Amino acid sequence: MATSVNTSDVVNWAYKYSLASMKLSTSQSAASSSATRREDIATAQADFNATMKSLVPEAAQTSVQFQYFDAYTNYNTALAAADSEKERQEAMDGLIEELGGITMPTPTSATLDGLVTDTLNAQRTNLSNAAAGIKAMAASAAKMASNASAAWLTAVTSGANALNSATAGLTDSLKTLLASMGLDTSGITAPAVTVPPTSAFAAGTATAAVSGTPGSIMSAALIGYLAASQTTATDTS
Repeated sequence: MATSVNTSDVVNWAYKYSLASMKLSTSQSAASSSATRREDIATAQADFNATMKSLVPEAAQTSVQFQYFDAYTNYNTALAAADSEKERQEAMDGLIEELGGITMPTPTSATLDGLVTDTLNAQRTNLSNAAAGIKAMAASAAKMASNASAAWLTAVTSGANALNSATAGLTDSLKTLLASMGLDTSGITAPAVTVPPTSAFAAGTATAAVSGTPGSIMSAALIGYLAASQTTATDTS
């Protein structure tokens, strides 16, 4: 399971790595003129390896992969300090001993057939979980589309009502003015914005498709809009 890492930890790791690298480089330079050059270089490398190991989370240090590479790191360090065939053999013996001490994970399958079956089952579970996640995301997107569609239709209706109301008021004022001038105003009517009904079928089909995909939401909303438009209702309130 993934874990979050604090920014301060990352900065601390970077600082320790830089410091350890500088110390290793300095020690290697100093060892070049030393009578015990190989031993000094090996000691510097061991210090560097210990610092790097301390930066790895403790939970990860118990993994087989980490123990394996840690064993080979120790072997290479011991081999670098070896001056004789005996010491090189001792380094190899130490590697074999460390590798032999690694605790392998407990097998979950008793047979190869069981391993194949368990692997397939695990893959099915992963695919099922992924599909469920995608379905949940699609349903969430569809619900957002439905809510946005309903909000948009409500806003359009509200704006049309406000425009029609203002137009009716202005038309009445104009008719009053013209009538006061002795003109015939019987043929003057207020223009009205036609708004297809939105609260019944159009919004209903979008809500009904909430559990579907964004595509089905759009299709349902389109069908609802077209069907509702056929009523050719006019809102002049």
